[in-house]
Amino acid sequence: MTTLSAPSDLAAFAEYVREQLGRLAPTFVPEGAADPNDDRIASVEELREGHEEEVAQVRSLQAALFDAGIAWPSGPVEFGGLGLTAAHDAVVEAGLSDLGFPARDALFVGLNIVAPAIRHHAQSQIRADELTALYRGDKIGCQLFSEPGSGSDLASVSTKAVRDGDDWVITGQKVWTSMGHLADVGEALVRTDPTVSKHAGLSMFLVDMHAPGVTVRPIRQMTGGAAFNEVFLDGVRVPDSHRIGELGEGWRVANTSLGSERSTMSGASGPLTPYVLERLSVLVRRLEADADPVHQAQIARTVAAVAAMRAAAGLSAGSWSHQLEPVAGSVLKMLMVRALDEIVRLVQAVLGERLGIDHGEPDTFAWAEFVLGVPALHLAGGTDEIQRNVIAQRGLGLPRP
Repeated sequence: MTTLSAPSDLAAFAEYVREQLGRLAPTFVPEGAADPNDDRIASVEELREGHEEEVAQVRSLQAALFDAGIAWPSGPVEFGGLGLTAAHDAVVEAGLSDLGFPARDALFVGLNIVAPAIRHHAQSQIRADELTALYRGDKIGCQLFSEPGSGSDLASVSTKAVRDGDDWVITGQKVWTSMGHLADVGEALVRTDPTVSKHAGLSMFLVDMHAPGVTVRPIRQMTGGAAFNEVFLDGVRVPDSHRIGELGEGWRVANTSLGSERSTMSGASGPLTPYVLERLSVLVRRLEADADPVHQAQIARTVAAVAAMRAAAGLSAGSWSHQLEPVAGSVLKMLMVRALDEIVRLVQAVLGERLGIDHGEPDTFAWAEFVLGVPALHLAGGTDEIQRNVIAQRGLGLPRP
């Protein structure tokens, strides 16, 4: 665990981060210009075949950030953090992006979905062991929530866990598991009591993804990648010490993970990165779309949607209205997917058939993967319909239909 200290003042912290990243850059930032034949733009986490070297580099980078004390500025000191704020986290993310460090997509689920559940609900020894391992890159995490018969109605999961002495035996199937093929641990929502209401009968466990009985099968997506997976759990034994939260509190733990996922998707680690916006700006100017009255209205809608998302994401925890503060993650996620939709509409309008046919022209067909990936983000972290229900019922107190 790092014993380094860092200044809390944001300006001084930014300088501190620049110094630390400057020391790491020679090891992790590629020399020279990017490969001109690889100008693809992605909107969802993608790791192609032959990714072993890339994943190893990401793990090594995360370990270096941890040892430098900047892997988790907002985290508790006892787990390798600095005890600072989310604004300090954003400073690090911006610095990594500005200096051209490799993207850490493989770590997104573990750091932003699994780790918050462990931090807030797991037993003390699991918190100490697993949070350090996740934030140092020693372990990659995945989320074992959705099932073939339980999509939007997540509380209806049927994967079951049966007590056997000090262990639980888990049997069932999960699907759409991002990074499951890379994961070392998985946060599994399972049914421990089928005799009570569906929400009350759920519990959460941390599963060793290398344990006997775990089978992972990648799912090929229309983007060409295979970041999603089916996961089969066939009598997998998990010690009770790896339960996250109390028995029957799985739904509460799941909401911690989902809330963090929705909020994070609209931040610096989400799909709407400065890189995407820079590439979009270059495209619009190169094609002179900003001077074309046909495209000006869509450009305005895109700018407004991105500005709204950024403004909402920049609010401090106490700045939300009393009604909406508990569901801020859902609000941010809806603003994020709206901004992505507007970008897709703009790209489709200005590129036309060049978006779908590769003529070899730079910065045209490169957007195809981004466009194909955006629909998945209407589902990730809960569908748009679920988000609207959460905002209406939990945030605004409106009655159920």
